[in-house]
Amino acid sequence: MKNSSNNCRIILMTLMLCFSLLLNSQTIKVACVGDSVTYGAGIEDREENAYPQQLQERLGANYEVGNFGFSGATLLKNGHKPYWKTAEFKQSQDFAPNIVIIHLGLNDQGNNNWPDHHAEFEQDYLEMIALYKNLPSKPEVLICKMTPTFSGHHWFEEGMRESFKEIQTTIKGIAEKAEVQVVDLHEPLYRFPEYFPDNLHPTKEGAAIIAQKVFSAITGNYGGLKLPVIYGENMVLQRNEPMSFNGTANTDETITVRFNNVTKTTKADVHGKWQVNFPPMPAGGPFALKFATAKTSVEIKSVNIGEVWLASGQSNMDFKVRDMDNAATVLKDSLNPQVFLFSMDGKVLSEKPYTEAELKDCNANAYFKNSGWTASTTKNLDNFSAVAYAFAYRLQKKLGIPVGIICNAVGGAPIQSWISREAMEQHPETVNLLNDTHLHPKVDTWVAERAALNMKGDSKSGIRARHPYHPTMLFDAGIMPIRDYRIKGVIWYQGESNTEHVKLHSKLLKLLVDDWRNHFKTPELTFYYVQLSSINRPNWGLFRDSQRRLLEIPNTGMAVSLDVGHASDVHPKQKWVVGERLSRIALHNTYDVEIPFSGPLLDYINVNKNRLEIHFKHGQGLKTLENTCVNDIYIAGPDKKFVPAQTKIVNDILQAWSPEIENPRFVNYGYTSFSEGNLVNSAGLPASTFSNSTN
Repeated sequence: MKNSSNNCRIILMTLMLCFSLLLNSQTIKVACVGDSVTYGAGIEDREENAYPQQLQERLGANYEVGNFGFSGATLLKNGHKPYWKTAEFKQSQDFAPNIVIIHLGLNDQGNNNWPDHHAEFEQDYLEMIALYKNLPSKPEVLICKMTPTFSGHHWFEEGMRESFKEIQTTIKGIAEKAEVQVVDLHEPLYRFPEYFPDNLHPTKEGAAIIAQKVFSAITGNYGGLKLPVIYGENMVLQRNEPMSFNGTANTDETITVRFNNVTKTTKADVHGKWQVNFPPMPAGGPFALKFATAKTSVEIKSVNIGEVWLASGQSNMDFKVRDMDNAATVLKDSLNPQVFLFSMDGKVLSEKPYTEAELKDCNANAYFKNSGWTASTTKNLDNFSAVAYAFAYRLQKKLGIPVGIICNAVGGAPIQSWISREAMEQHPETVNLLNDTHLHPKVDTWVAERAALNMKGDSKSGIRARHPYHPTMLFDAGIMPIRDYRIKGVIWYQGESNTEHVKLHSKLLKLLVDDWRNHFKTPELTFYYVQLSSINRPNWGLFRDSQRRLLEIPNTGMAVSLDVGHASDVHPKQKWVVGERLSRIALHNTYDVEIPFSGPLLDYINVNKNRLEIHFKHGQGLKTLENTCVNDIYIAGPDKKFVPAQTKIVNDILQAWSPEIENPRFVNYGYTSFSEGNLVNSAGLPASTFSNSTN
């Protein structure tokens, strides 16, 4: 009875307040309480551009927004600069607000505050909330998850990262106890480091994002029904897996979803988010899909259920069908109406300084231009990834069901641009890449110089931008928007922009795989990648061997492309072969089709007197092309001075020796950057580059 009475009292008081405001034509007062981010520190013309001022513009004449930010303020009463003791705190109360927005905590993470007083934070925050709630104006109180503190800020480097995370978690718990709404200011600002020039304070553009989030939290207006960018006509959903449709709408708006003659409804939550779940379904289609609210509806007439894969990487994955060998034949004879394409094309790649228009596209929201789903007709196919299409085509022919393939590869992109900030912030080596993006010595020379050239106009234009080759940029732009879309697996062709730093690349690929599995919420997400081809460039043999060793990552596979390289062209044109080899791996490992899927892979080596006996996995029918001698094979003794080896194949075992080496220990095969290695198995699949000299 007591709870019921309280609820009735709250409802009555709310109605009385609304009635009073209407009678008196009184504006609704919003008090923005906080630290330097609220104040607008570092923002040019902060009186106009700080977030409370931009919030005022959005809310309009029926609201009065007050900026009560105080730079350096702590929520902690025992902090170094308590908000409690500021004139702004008293002014915010005298303002008689109807709504209070609190954004505090950033300064509490400091080593002069959190270590000694962290246990006091929750109680101090609850007391502040209660104080505002009990003002005569009885305001509604909203509290904020903090805006980001980026890794380049000295607080992060001084070990305050864990304090920041603790405060964010504590704020969520405080909101539950105080029964107040949380406004998440961490996302999406965490994906826009370019809007935080000092790694702590937002620019005008960052403040605009804060203002929009607070506006939506106050009004419940999230722009009505909105769907993810990847939804659309001809979309393909993953078969035999739970299917979730999601999006945003205005708070408490009812959303009806009708799919395959089944209708479900839900309501958008206080943050404008909604999700509707359907049970797993077998392959089939096309089916109709409709989303509707009382005001808006979106109908997708053709949705198929089948297999969905993501193709990503750099230019060799982005390499177009129209440019590959036998393109005319493919575009005439290998069209497949059951293969559906979704292309995410990077808008900005240039050999010159970026123009102002191009700089405006260099952020997580604008970088990719999405094609929508299309059937693989000649018109749509010629500009799509050749490797991705060959892969999807072979899958569809073998499985006989619809296949959807998403491609977001970007020419020249290094692997670090595809990894999330939260993952890269966990390791000192990668944190260093985040904090120093200009000509960094751990970034391949061409990549660093191209980024520096492109961004020359950044400071002159005043446009805050981030280069697509900078760490985390392509993850933010190309993975975040699709991470809720269920996929079967990933095919990956990348590495050319990381060959100067082989060991670092190996660490980064492991990090990327874990990171994507985490964000796609699929701990064993399949990840098949292409081993680099051959070219006369330094380190490529070493790099290929490092890729072979990365097969230790669970649920991965590697397609060898050594034999279809080019001595001087980093973009060899035999892309259908590469896509077909990836499809073999997927068909065998993912779909249990009994076909050869790998060329010979080094298993172990025995030393038999003056000979090495090299054993292989997938070495059945080991031979050389055209039954000639083995090319590009060298052995060495303990001194690792390699000489050309003589060879013989006996019962699928490769014997290697040299009269110059009495005690052979080491072997390199296919290790020359441009290799003419010719070992294959009975299926004609090439052996990987291998070495036992770099263990």
